Amino acid sequence: MKKRKQWITLILITFLLLIASIVFSLMRADDPYRYFTGMGSSFDLSPDDEHYIFSYYLNGKENIYRSNADGTDIEQITDSSSERLHHPKYSSEASQILFLGENPDRVNTLYVADQNGKEQKSLTTGNIHVEDAVFSVTGKEVFFTGIPAESFNKVEGEATDGYDLFSVDIQSGEMDQLTDQDYFTMDSLAISQDGKEIYYSLFDEGREKVTAFSLDDGLEKTAPEANRLPYESYHFRYSPDESKIAYTYVSEESRDSSLFGYELFLLDLKKGEDQRLTNLDSSIVSPRFFHEQNQIAFLENTNWPGEPAEHALNVMDLETEEIHPIELAMSPPKSSQWLPKTIDTLAHGWTVAILYVVLIGLLSTYLFIFHSKKKRYVPVLVSFFLSIIVFSVSFFVAFVVNPWYGIGLGMLATALLGCTVISFGYAFVLKFFVKVD
Repeated sequence: MKKRKQWITLILITFLLLIASIVFSLMRADDPYRYFTGMGSSFDLSPDDEHYIFSYYLNGKENIYRSNADGTDIEQITDSSSERLHHPKYSSEASQILFLGENPDRVNTLYVADQNGKEQKSLTTGNIHVEDAVFSVTGKEVFFTGIPAESFNKVEGEATDGYDLFSVDIQSGEMDQLTDQDYFTMDSLAISQDGKEIYYSLFDEGREKVTAFSLDDGLEKTAPEANRLPYESYHFRYSPDESKIAYTYVSEESRDSSLFGYELFLLDLKKGEDQRLTNLDSSIVSPRFFHEQNQIAFLENTNWPGEPAEHALNVMDLETEEIHPIELAMSPPKSSQWLPKTIDTLAHGWTVAILYVVLIGLLSTYLFIFHSKKKRYVPVLVSFFLSIIVFSVSFFVAFVVNPWYGIGLGMLATALLGCTVISFGYAFVLKFFVKVD
């Protein structure tokens, strides 16, 4: 009797651990950056080439920082615990900066501040999600691409609105919608040298298209020489004199592999030459030309395609093609979140699967020892039929409710079936290793 109680206690403990892991996994936010410390995915270079502004995570909190061009004298210029601040941009005179603030619903609000991050002012509300933004040449207004927040939060296929181009006056806050096209994507925002056109990248007809919007007549057209870019180019950036375009492109050697690598390329519009600049076998983002020097800065995703993405800042001399890493002199504090981080690390999908298999194994062993040898397969059969039921329900949900929910249930059914197979193998060999009195 005592031995039976011990087995029942062990089964109950395992069951409670399984339920706790499932509840925790469902309740926690699916956020790989919640404890991350490292550089964000965006930065900008000051017009005099003397400073960087960039976003940086400290224990999951993202703020804007400024450093010298060599990575020294780093200063935190924003301090927000309620939003993740990212995507900083300088005005043409470097007297102001703009950045985006992401709230817990992942909706971006547009902010403007002075170059030291002071006198912050929000230019949009939570009703619109801002994807990208840039100052006008005069610095009196900001152009941005956005989508209604209610459409941004909807799953693909359910949104009724798309992205469009807007302008907002910094002083008055007056906002104008410049396009009404409801694009699927609209990013990589930049302004032309003369300030008369706004450039952005659209995903249209299965490819990225660099588009120019005229502030004079309100018409869209292909950006200057953009038709010379390859079919699958991303993260475009014009040089200050618009004689060159930097962009990222899938490397030739990675096309036959399971993982594409995105290298940095340079299109010289005057010479008509297209040149590959990097061979880093990773993913390059956010190229930025220097204004006074023949150099280009960029971020390399060093653990591509893992998450959280770990970015490294590099500068290339375009004459020698030498790459110089910029070591940011950061001294991050030690994490004070070791306990929730440890719990979060343990309570994930693999933990749930292991506890599920252990529970089925304990039940099979209990039935084998205290009831009948044949009954050891009962938990396995229950698990098998549960897998079939979930798999069948996934089709109904996919057709009636939402395809993505159906796919999720199908993946759950597959995982249950895999655990069932393992549990069956354990129940089968149980009689060879456990003897019953």
